[in-house]
Amino acid sequence: MHQPREVYWTTTLRILTYIRSSPEKGLLHKKHGHVRIFGYSDSGNAGDKGDRKSTTDYCTFTGGILVTYRSKKQDVFRSSAEIEYKVMTYTNCEMMWLKKSVIRV
Repeated sequence: MHQPREVYWTTTLRILTYIRSSPEKGLLHKKHGHVRIFGYSDSGNAGDKGDRKSTTDYCTFTGGILVTYRSKKQDVFRSSAEIEYKVMTYTNCEMMWLKKSVIRV
């Protein structure tokens, strides 16, 4: 991510092409008898000096596997606590959706 190269992009496209061309193969995830959902969030209030926007990031893991990741720029909030609560709310909503809709144990 810090030093992207053409070869990384080409390799990524080859992997995605393979996955798209063989959907019947799927991905194998071992069953451990339990499914844990973890979520991490972070934010920065007006961190980019160029556009003075706030950045919110969160990701969720299911059984130790990254399921979702989102990064979004937003208008500047009144306080850093406000943006932290907002990104925690996004993360919590995503985890509840995963638990309710996707994970069927």
